[in-house]
Amino acid sequence: MLPIIAISIGDVNGIGPEVILKSFDRSELFDLCRPVVYGPHEALEYFRKSIGIGVDIHRIDRPSVALEQRVNLISLDGAFDAAQIGKPTSESGRISVAAIEAAYAATASGEAQAMVTAPISKEAIAMAGSPYRGHTDMLAALSGRGDEVLMILSSNTMNVGLVTIHVPIADVTPLITRERVERTIRLGHQSMDLDFGIEDPKIAVLALNPHGGDGGLMGAEEYTVLGPAIAAMQAAGIDVEGPFPADGFFSAHSKQMYDLIVAMYHDQGLIPFKLQAKGRGVNVSAGLPIVRTSPDHGTAYNIAAHGLASAESMKEAVYYARTIAQNRLQ
Repeated sequence: MLPIIAISIGDVNGIGPEVILKSFDRSELFDLCRPVVYGPHEALEYFRKSIGIGVDIHRIDRPSVALEQRVNLISLDGAFDAAQIGKPTSESGRISVAAIEAAYAATASGEAQAMVTAPISKEAIAMAGSPYRGHTDMLAALSGRGDEVLMILSSNTMNVGLVTIHVPIADVTPLITRERVERTIRLGHQSMDLDFGIEDPKIAVLALNPHGGDGGLMGAEEYTVLGPAIAAMQAAGIDVEGPFPADGFFSAHSKQMYDLIVAMYHDQGLIPFKLQAKGRGVNVSAGLPIVRTSPDHGTAYNIAAHGLASAESMKEAVYYARTIAQNRLQ
């Protein structure tokens, strides 16, 4: 039997249901896995009919009975309201969290071999009372892994790991500590080996300040934090270099040069990543006891239910989930 991949529906007022259905519309993904979607049946069925996606939805009560060549659905309670599509609501946030929790439970129990999460709204889950800022910290809490979880963005052009994720830019510098940088390098090294199957990965670390600090004229973190962290990881046997000034790094970078790039904050790594990934990037949660991937985009409320959303990143997330699960077995 094909492996089961648990898929959380995401924000039902966004493009999550649409990109899930489009991913499996006349898709070779059915030859790789049995998808089991967690979310309200009314939401998935509404998007299927309104956009005209010819995918069979098969309702089940447990993952073990999932069929091949079907989008299997374990329906969750939720007051889906099509009139609310295109905006965050407390109910869409509540459904998002419930779907994540259910898909995680199935994967953690071994009923599913990997988990893929459709996009959620941080505003909506906050409206629903969630204390989390996104999937990564929510899954870290569910798994009990705490800070031992790393967000990696991956594509055919580069892999980027982040020292800080969803924090205001004003809070970034105090969070760039030697401990955090060393942990990011170590977790990234482990993930390249375990999840991506890359032996002895080569890692680049980006500077925090412009021009790498310019000898201390533009900041000292490169000398007081990043340099010592890199030296410690080199002493531990990890092939890591830097810190490299971020402004010139990406124009000269190729995937053959470095297997992983460690960026200090969200936009430093994700802006160049998404420019090069061209809508096919994947978010991988390294350090979890389960395999979790997701598309690299958000809820795209402005185009929800218009049939315009691209499913390419969602398809890649399913491919990655299957591949990483296989790599971990090996």
